[in-house]
Amino acid sequence: MKKTFQKTLIAAAAGVALMSAVGTANANSLLFPYFTTATGAQSVLTLSNAGVSVAAATQNLHYVYNYGTACVHYDANGSMTANDVMSHSIAAPAVGGFGKTVTTDTSTPVYFPLSGQTGFLVVSNTTTASTDALRGSMAIVDPATGLAVSYEGVDNALDTSAAGEGNFAAITDSTFRLNSLPSAAVTTSFFGVVVGNMNGAIAAGANWGPKATFTTTGTGVWNNDEVLYSGVTTKAITCAGSFTANDLMTTAQQAAVGTNGSLVKATATYSASTAPALGTGVGVVLVEVQTVQAAVGAPFAGKGFLHRVSPGL
Repeated sequence: MKKTFQKTLIAAAAGVALMSAVGTANANSLLFPYFTTATGAQSVLTLSNAGVSVAAATQNLHYVYNYGTACVHYDANGSMTANDVMSHSIAAPAVGGFGKTVTTDTSTPVYFPLSGQTGFLVVSNTTTASTDALRGSMAIVDPATGLAVSYEGVDNALDTSAAGEGNFAAITDSTFRLNSLPSAAVTTSFFGVVVGNMNGAIAAGANWGPKATFTTTGTGVWNNDEVLYSGVTTKAITCAGSFTANDLMTTAQQAAVGTNGSLVKATATYSASTAPALGTGVGVVLVEVQTVQAAVGAPFAGKGFLHRVSPGL
């Protein structure tokens, strides 16, 4: 079963590699807002590198993992050559990953050495003075949660050979419409990464630690039939974290809205990190995860879907 699953992931990753080479996200720092190394799951990173004109020239890659509830910093250096493609499991082979999809690939990935973790990843080209050296994507399959997804890395479009590494301060998305579907059919949750200029934290080897506090915008929340129930509450995440629509409702609103779905309009405000973590947030990269309940039946029961939430109220 494990070998079949890994072969399937390798085939999927090869497809992601082809898509990456022809044009997914592009920048010198790429933000991958979600990965998992849960038991039985595979997160597969694919990178293509434009680099310099000399194909044999080595290009340094800097991986910065941020994991767990405290967004613990873990980083190391890998490498690719120019015009190269590399695809590999996020998890190290020693903790359940399968390594590189092409074992003879001479590129050097940076694996994450712990199982049972979730978090986000920043990968940067630190050799070439370019705003378009890297392109990349992440493919994730987690049989336990039913999640099967691929997404492109988020582009910072800055030269990271100097001081642009991890600088995502141009992303100032702070307002979101949070839609949840009927809970008997779908479980809906949200995973947010607080973004800003991470360069100082990365250079210091420190945890990235700004807080985003989501507040109900307007006078309340709506059920699935346009009925407004007044009340305002908040939900905070530090660095990165998960929450549901119910986290932005009072208990009375939850009871009134019921189980048929809701619309919550939310605005994030930011607090600076608490030492020794570093950084100030200016925006949020928010993804929505929908898992189909068993009651829906085949073939959709147990399947999970993930997509980025567009900003705006």
